[in-house]
Amino acid sequence: MNKTLYDSHVQNPPLSDSMINPVDTIPEVLSILATFICVCGMMGNGLVVWLLSCPGQRTPFCTYILHLAVADFLFLLCTTVTLYLDPTLLAYEVMERMRSFTYTTSLTLLTAISTQRCLSVLFPIWYKCHRPQHLSAVVCALLWALSLLMNVLVSFFCREFWVSLKQCYTVDSVFSFLIMGIFTPVMTLSSVTLFVQVRRSSRQWGRPRPMRLYVVILASVTMFLICALPLGLSWFFLYWLDLPQNQKTLFHHMACLSSDLSSSANPVIYFVVGIQGHGCSRESPGAILRRVLREEPDGEGETPPTGTNELGA
Repeated sequence: MNKTLYDSHVQNPPLSDSMINPVDTIPEVLSILATFICVCGMMGNGLVVWLLSCPGQRTPFCTYILHLAVADFLFLLCTTVTLYLDPTLLAYEVMERMRSFTYTTSLTLLTAISTQRCLSVLFPIWYKCHRPQHLSAVVCALLWALSLLMNVLVSFFCREFWVSLKQCYTVDSVFSFLIMGIFTPVMTLSSVTLFVQVRRSSRQWGRPRPMRLYVVILASVTMFLICALPLGLSWFFLYWLDLPQNQKTLFHHMACLSSDLSSSANPVIYFVVGIQGHGCSRESPGAILRRVLREEPDGEGETPPTGTNELGA
């Protein structure tokens, strides 16, 4: 009789043992969804990089968008790799640092894009006459170097073998202040100023629609603030909060997913804005991207400038 009960228990385990904890399955579902988003995002950003890398004269904002697409592509690639690596491996830590590096670069590049475009609207004469010729390329190089320096310092002072956490906390606080206290507010303020100025100019000059470049910048910044900023919060603040580990893990997975969505959305924004008002005309991706990144208005009845952007068709 006891053997029969034992066999029945093995073949039909209690309900509490056979039930799957939803909290444990959520990270797996989010990882699968994040992989799909990352693959699509890498394809989109790779297309943008290929189009903007073709020989030809580029505007300053073509340079910014090119560097932003490279940063987003590397971020999505590192995210995809970390999803399938053992967290105890050194390669996992390297990919995490690379992901933090590219995330910071994307944030600083978006800040530079919105700030420079805001200055071009507020001070149009200075922008056209006195702006340095290679300003965008120099700014991009400096932002890559700054992001690399910050992440190298964090990696050095926050290693597990470091005796005291005081140095790690100090460096992390400085890093957090730069990201959340300087770059993010500047990006937000310049975007709001740009939006107000565009609306005012549209009403003053009777333009029903703003330039496509304005729409692209505002949409990309808004997408970053909504979707990508939680990942920065989880990196810089969640670690120091006294919360249950399962809650930290769940929030981090959700923040990673939303950040992947933000990096993947930029190419979609470019091409959706580019085809607005042109119906279903069979244009090449290069022509669509060329129209979006044009700095002069391309309203109806105007002749588009020639030689501004020569992207691959």
